[in-house]
Amino acid sequence: MTRHEWMTGALPRAQHSQPRSSDKALSPRPRFGNPYLTATGERRAQVALTGLRTLWFNTGTLCNIACAGCYIESSPSNDRLVYLTRAEVGVFLDEADACHPELREVGFTGGEPFMNRDLLAMMHDALTR
Repeated sequence: MTRHEWMTGALPRAQHSQPRSSDKALSPRPRFGNPYLTATGERRAQVALTGLRTLWFNTGTLCNIACAGCYIESSPSNDRLVYLTRAEVGVFLDEADACHPELREVGFTGGEPFMNRDLLAMMHDALTR
């Protein structure tokens, strides 16, 4: 495991559950354990929330193609981000309804959002609010 893989969690899911003997030198650390500091101790960038006009959902990292410039390295085999479910999106939409009446648009990105079986239901839920 490289330092980059350890810091970013950039390993396929199966490798996370099967530690190797070479991993013992690196203690497990939650990726986002501190809202103010990064895993390396640097201050996290912060932007004050003054309103929520656009809400984006990343539906997962699986994609039917593997583009060289993809910002999250989506591909047919990259399942690092599990599929977001309709129920999970519903929780965020409920909170947005209750706390952010200024919300005007909801976007879905990925991987390829249409590979997520819940996408049409999530889009329906977003559009009917």
